[in-house]
Amino acid sequence: MMSQVVFLLAWFSVLRPSLSHSWISCTDCLDSACTTCRGYARNWFTQPSIPFSQDQGWDRRPGKSVAAGGLFCDDSKQVAHANVQDGYTDTYPMASYTAGQTVTMQWPAKNHATVGFQRNTQLFIGKGPGLGDDFSHITSLDAYVSEYPGLEQTYSNCVPNQAGVDGAPCSGDFTLPSDLAEGFYSFIWWWEFNEGEYYSTCFDAWVSSSGGGGAPAPGAPSGNDSDECLAANLPADVCPKEEEAAADGIVLSLPPSKLNGAAGSSYTATVKYDFSKKIFIVPEVWGPDGSNGFIGGGLDAAMAFGPGKGTASLTVTLDKDAVGEGQLNLWTVAEEHFSTDVADEPWANELGRIPWSVKFGDANVACTSIPVACKGGEGGGGGGGQVTGILVAVLVAVLLMVSAFFGVRWSSKNCTGTVPKMAMKATTKTSNHQWKDGNGIDSSYL
Repeated sequence: MMSQVVFLLAWFSVLRPSLSHSWISCTDCLDSACTTCRGYARNWFTQPSIPFSQDQGWDRRPGKSVAAGGLFCDDSKQVAHANVQDGYTDTYPMASYTAGQTVTMQWPAKNHATVGFQRNTQLFIGKGPGLGDDFSHITSLDAYVSEYPGLEQTYSNCVPNQAGVDGAPCSGDFTLPSDLAEGFYSFIWWWEFNEGEYYSTCFDAWVSSSGGGGAPAPGAPSGNDSDECLAANLPADVCPKEEEAAADGIVLSLPPSKLNGAAGSSYTATVKYDFSKKIFIVPEVWGPDGSNGFIGGGLDAAMAFGPGKGTASLTVTLDKDAVGEGQLNLWTVAEEHFSTDVADEPWANELGRIPWSVKFGDANVACTSIPVACKGGEGGGGGGGQVTGILVAVLVAVLLMVSAFFGVRWSSKNCTGTVPKMAMKATTKTSNHQWKDGNGIDSSYL
C-alpha cells in the first residue's frame, strides 16, 4: 500500500504548471558519452524521462539555499524508502561506487548550455552510510566545495555547447572522497541557475571501500514497476484529481484529451475559481511550438468572475483548422489590468496560468478517468486510508467485545484518536513541448 501511495504522489507532483530546467538523468555513466547508464535518480522508474531530456517533473526546486536548509529530498517524487532498493528496478538500478572513484554523471542542457553567470553544479553527500537523507552537516556551499573541490563541476560541459538546444547532453566528472566508509549513501545533485533559483535531484548509491568501479550493492532492486497506479503505467491523457481552487486561483475540471480541430468548432472548459476580487479568465488555444500559431479564443473570449467561489464555463472557438498537438491555455488577470486591446498587453500582469496539452482530431474527447484502484479513500491514495479505517474498526470492535466480557463501561472520552490521513493535491497536467504564450514568450513547460 505504501508503495502505491508513493507512486500516486509522484504522479500528482508532476501534474502542475512549471517551467522546467534541469535534473540529474544518470548518476553513473559507463563513459564520457554516457552510452550506458548504470545508475539513476531515486524513484526514476515511476516516470522515467525517455529520452533523458523529456520533462517529467524531475526538476525539483528546494526554494532556498544550502545555508538556509535547501538540502532536503521532497516527500513526493523523491521520497526515501526504508529499504533503499525499493527506489530502483532492474531497468533503472541504483549506482554503485568505490570510495575515491571519479564518476561521470549526466544532465540535459534544457536550452541552458551557455548559461550566463556560471555557478557550477555540486554533488552533496549525506552525513554517513545508512543515515538516509541527513545533510545537516553541510551548512555552507562554499566551505563544502573548498573541502571537496572534486565535487563541483561546470554545468556547461554540453554537446553542443550552444544555447537553445533542449536535449543537449551535459556531463561532469565528480571525484568522491577517498575516506567514505562502506554503505548506502544519499546524494543530492545541486544547480543554481539564476541567483536564488535552485534545482536538485536526490539519489542513492552503494559505496564500497574497495574494488574497481563499485562493488554490487547488497540485495536486489525491489521497486514495483508493474503497479497499475504507477505514473508510467497510467494513460497518457489521465484526468487530474479533482481539487478546489487556491486563493485567487483556478482549476481546470475534467479537461479534454482531444479537441475538434476543425475551424469553427468550439470547446467549453469548466473551471473552478476562488477569487478575492473581480478577475478575468482568458481561454485560448495554441498549436505546438507556435507552428500552428494562435488558433482560437483569447482576449475576446475572456469572462470576469468573482469575488467569491464558483464554477465558470468558458467557450473557445477555433479560428482555423488545427492538426497534430496543441495546447489549451487558461490564464487570469485582475480587472484593473484587463483589456481587449493587445497593445495594452494585459498578459504582462497575469496572475496565473494553466497550460493543458491536447491533440486535435474530429471531435472533443474528455480525459481518461483515473482507474478506480488508484483513487484511494477519502484520506489518501492507493486505498491506504480505507485500509487504515478498516483496521481501526476491527480494533474498536475487539475492544468493545472485551469490555462487554469484563463488564467495563466505555465512553467516548476514554477512547480517543484519529485515523491518519494522507492529503494529495493534483494540479493540471502540462505539456512536454515548448509553447508560445499570450505575451509572445516561449516557455518550456513540464
